[in-house]
Amino acid sequence: MTAGFYGINTMEQEAVYRMRELFAQGREATMQAAGTTEEEQLRKWSELALYPEKPLLSFKREEQEEEEPEYTWYPGQSDMEFFRLAETFRSKQCVRKLIACGGVDDGKSTLIGRILFDAMDQSGQAVIRENPDCLRADKSIDYALLAGTTEEEARQGITVQVSYSTFEWGACSFLMADVPGHEEYTRNMAFAASGADMAVIMVAANKGIVPQTRRHTRICHFMGIRRLVFAVNKMDMASFCQKAFEQLSQEVAHLMEEYPDCTYQIVPVAAKSGVNIVNKAKEMPWYTGGTLLEALNQGTGRHTKGQGAFCMQVQRICKSSQMKGAVVSKRVFQGSILSGNLQEGEEVFIYPTGKRARVAGIYALDRRVKEADMGAPIGVELDRDLDVARGAILAQGDIFESTDRIEADILWTSDNRLTQGKRYRAQIGTVSVTAVVTKICYQKDVNTGEHRYAEYLTKNALARCELCFPRPVTVVCEKENRTLGTVLLLDRTERSLAAYGNIVHTIAEAAWQEDGRRVLASERESALGQKAGMILFTAGENTEEQINYTERYLLRMGFHTVQAKAVDSDGRDVSLIRSFLDAGLIVLCMVEPSLQGMMTDLLEDAGRVFGCEKTSGLAADAGGVFKQMKQWASALI
Repeated sequence: MTAGFYGINTMEQEAVYRMRELFAQGREATMQAAGTTEEEQLRKWSELALYPEKPLLSFKREEQEEEEPEYTWYPGQSDMEFFRLAETFRSKQCVRKLIACGGVDDGKSTLIGRILFDAMDQSGQAVIRENPDCLRADKSIDYALLAGTTEEEARQGITVQVSYSTFEWGACSFLMADVPGHEEYTRNMAFAASGADMAVIMVAANKGIVPQTRRHTRICHFMGIRRLVFAVNKMDMASFCQKAFEQLSQEVAHLMEEYPDCTYQIVPVAAKSGVNIVNKAKEMPWYTGGTLLEALNQGTGRHTKGQGAFCMQVQRICKSSQMKGAVVSKRVFQGSILSGNLQEGEEVFIYPTGKRARVAGIYALDRRVKEADMGAPIGVELDRDLDVARGAILAQGDIFESTDRIEADILWTSDNRLTQGKRYRAQIGTVSVTAVVTKICYQKDVNTGEHRYAEYLTKNALARCELCFPRPVTVVCEKENRTLGTVLLLDRTERSLAAYGNIVHTIAEAAWQEDGRRVLASERESALGQKAGMILFTAGENTEEQINYTERYLLRMGFHTVQAKAVDSDGRDVSLIRSFLDAGLIVLCMVEPSLQGMMTDLLEDAGRVFGCEKTSGLAADAGGVFKQMKQWASALI
């Protein structure tokens, strides 16, 4: 901990302070044997806090108050309340993290409240029935209030912030997030989905699949959720009609054709009356499937890489003298195994240095072990001293690629626009590096999935972008490894989370060679967001003034322009104008009448040429001419 407390959460600080006290008393070797309540609790704290980049249960993420070097961003527990929640669930063998999402007023909060009520014992239910804060005017229970709501949300009758609820059912414990359904709060929904294993997507039987249903389904898949449960709610409003449910099931099946790597289930429910939530619905004898809670118990669906070659990203470095069973004081590299398993004596390849070494020791918290499996937080001691820093990767062999250029699908969550050429801070696992958005390849419609051109991105947009780094970074595709295949973009000035990203592929040397070919005029036009054009003027007394007035008019509309005020009778300046057109610019050109035909031939499409040959006419009817010019210029976008 000599590097300071940058990025250390509250419970980790407490554990470190208490550990130092034990070290000062010479009791570090007796921690496990002592077995006192205090030291056992301390050991648990240390284990939970060992790797803050991988929180146990907390969904909450926030910026650290301390000034952090290199804009390092740490997701982790922010206070002792979340630590106590993690400690409560620590002894559970089965923990599910869920998100309830869908369209506005589809019944997300009511469903969660109903589940919480049905999961209570009889005494807890009696307390709710007698609590006036949980009742409507007719004395019936308002289940939506049980899911947690702010005063502003209660007044508006909508969900704005993400609220979390816990319940137990059978052998499993559940942590469920209730997220807003409105489009302007999509950022909050994506934030909650980033920490969930399964999604419950609400579909109202009286409305069917709405655009927000498609939006949330796409974002859940983008965030790595591969297990979806579609709860067809408000079946009572559809008179529990089998035909209505079957029609909606067909719509859901058609929607899920776009996500073949997902598993999903469709369950009809009536959240307000509790139909088919806990017990099978008598109102729907035609339905032969299970209840909603049975569907939630069937398993998680987080997108992770299966067992394969060993891979571990270094999160922290310490001395082995702090490890129980260490013989010689060496550096130990701590992190979680992302894939495969590791055994003592195996050879590992180290990125980015390219060095190789053998594993001299493996430590699981305060004990030495011979091997460790995927997901285990461990410390690795090598047989020789090497330059290994935070963010380095230990792998079974040279299996990854280091690159300074990638393509990634990003979900833009910032209120500010994303534009080409802007710099951000990229976080890939534990690596923090500057990233430049060199290209917006296309924007994807979050409802239909269609691709379209975008000069910039606004809040909640989904797009594919090209990112460049100042130095090579070891990455893989998100499909192969989610930890090393996801990237977070942070605003460098506001230091806030600007985008979530999934790495699609790296751009290798072959792509650079391909990009070395001659740049086409159409590529420049695409980068500028406009087609090249030309406005012709005839020399006159006020022509220069009119050209300036016209160019400023176009600039204010967002067009890219340049002036070529004179072309001689020999046409020696034609090559310069041709280069301006190849650059995708709108050229304002003053020419002699005899050369106007030659200038028009520079563009294949005569519609890209606008004539203002009579300067006096422009001055006399500027409004009419500029109205025509605006229509002409709009066709160039």
